[in-house]
Amino acid sequence: MVALLTLSQAGERGGIAAADMAGGVLNPMDTYTAFYPVVFESSLNPTVLNPTVLNPTGLNLTGNATTSVGGGTFDLNALLGADRYYDYATSITGQNTVTTNLEAGFFWNGHETLQHVATNTTNFVADVASWGGASIAAKYDRHATWAAMLIGGRTTVGGDPVLEQGIAPGTDLRSAAIASQWLSPAYALSFNLTTDSFLTPYELTFGVADVVNSSYGFTDPSGTNGLTVIMDAYCFQNPFTTYVVSAGNSGPGSDTVGSPGAGYNTITVGALTNANAYDAVASFSSRAPQDFGYITNGGGTVTVPGVRAAVDISAPGASLVSAFYGGQNGGNNAALTGSTDQGSDPTAYSSGINGTSFAAPIVAGGASLVASAAKTLPALSSNPAASQSVVVKALLLNGADKTIGWDNGQQTVTVGSDTFIQTTQSLDYAAGTGRMNLDTTFDLQVNGQTDVPGTATGDLGDVMRTGWDYGIATIGTDNDYVISDWLTGGTTLTTTLAWLRNRAFDYATTTYEDVAQADLDLSVWALDASRNFATLIASSDSHYNIVEHLAFTLPSSGYYGLRIGYPLNVFDNTTGDVWGNPANPQAYAVSWQAVPEPSTLALALAAAGLALAARRR
Repeated sequence: MVALLTLSQAGERGGIAAADMAGGVLNPMDTYTAFYPVVFESSLNPTVLNPTVLNPTGLNLTGNATTSVGGGTFDLNALLGADRYYDYATSITGQNTVTTNLEAGFFWNGHETLQHVATNTTNFVADVASWGGASIAAKYDRHATWAAMLIGGRTTVGGDPVLEQGIAPGTDLRSAAIASQWLSPAYALSFNLTTDSFLTPYELTFGVADVVNSSYGFTDPSGTNGLTVIMDAYCFQNPFTTYVVSAGNSGPGSDTVGSPGAGYNTITVGALTNANAYDAVASFSSRAPQDFGYITNGGGTVTVPGVRAAVDISAPGASLVSAFYGGQNGGNNAALTGSTDQGSDPTAYSSGINGTSFAAPIVAGGASLVASAAKTLPALSSNPAASQSVVVKALLLNGADKTIGWDNGQQTVTVGSDTFIQTTQSLDYAAGTGRMNLDTTFDLQVNGQTDVPGTATGDLGDVMRTGWDYGIATIGTDNDYVISDWLTGGTTLTTTLAWLRNRAFDYATTTYEDVAQADLDLSVWALDASRNFATLIASSDSHYNIVEHLAFTLPSSGYYGLRIGYPLNVFDNTTGDVWGNPANPQAYAVSWQAVPEPSTLALALAAAGLALAARRR
């Protein structure tokens, strides 16, 4: 039995470890190679295209995270609904949160949009084994600068928020670097990392940051590489840190999502194209179906090919504009073949950058707004559940807009005497739940059911037609939520369930283990006259995913309920197979929204009034 850190989610579970060695130990002498998944607008070969540098004064650009389409005036934040957070009575911009961009190098805080970040070892975290040793400046990197501005760039005095402002300008923006060596030629986008250069930033970032973004990757289709297990373990052991990562740019083939996106506890982001609509997945964006895997007791690996949906959500990832850094540091350091000084103009911007590397920080900024609201608004800040990473994930995923061709495999099936909608896929293989929509996410988070008090199991009572809950599930017990409103036929019901896979890591011994993965199901039921769950309407039971999702039109008017089922574990390496029992329950978050068709809204209001009157008699 290997000694492990105590595993804990919100203080609700004790120390659970695998029965034997269902994992491994990192060798401090090992070196790993990773890459930046970047695609440039004019060529898939980044050495062919030099970035276009924009002067905001010369182009009269006056706004934020914008695009290279439409003369630089398109407001990307507005498209994604971020204004809903900014314009609330208490403006939510990311305040009270820490957001860290964790990748090979540091962002350059000399750029006009990033100068609010002070140069110190709190804001810039790396191991002395990383490239450049203790030097912060040696690690400044163009790719990290691009990503950071999209997360939390700030408008300069008299500047234009459409060009300069990231999604969460109020967050405490930080940087963490893991590269131990950059590989030639200059800006080839590949780098090495060692055990120390990798682990130190993760250890010092998770549990401190509310949101972490990583836009780098390596090949691990089944998510069973030791580094992937460790990153998932950091998520599980730090459930108030939301980890957002890029899917990669190896599409359009299947099984191409890279790690950490190929892991299980991240929010993995695909890239959208068609600027400025951003309504379709880019052909380069990596996608599923993805392999599933786990490490057995004894250290073997079980792999099931092509059964998993690895992309969770999508965001703009083409024709983007962001802060430019051209100095000879990081991936352009002078030791690399072909390195040239391309300038360090604090007012320079790159135009036409493409890749999931930039879709991920946009979603990370969105996650920072959700976490900010959870920690700032009085109705949420008194409830620690509102800041759980699974809550942030469920809200973002459930709020997304469906993209062109979106398909999660839902179809009508008949099982015995029951005919219902079913998906065993859960998510669209390329787009996840669709394009991030912070306007809808805000409604889900703030303007509906804001958690069901406590963490009971079984009958959880009435809930509003829109909202979320953080709960716990145990094997063999269904958790039921009754939507209190009468819902009219034609109403679109969208619901998402998210949870974390139990993976463990001990920083002191560098020991990692695969512990267990719960198999939760999400279903929608029509209620009978006594408001009992009577008729199964739709079910998402994907088995290998840790997200379930449904989006469909209700067939008829009536009362409906949501059911969270926990029939079994996908695997359980604990001693005595105890994961999911009452002493070791599985935490989850569920979000839902019932939106009537415009033509039926008036009828729905009238029906609700009649129903209320009937219940009062």
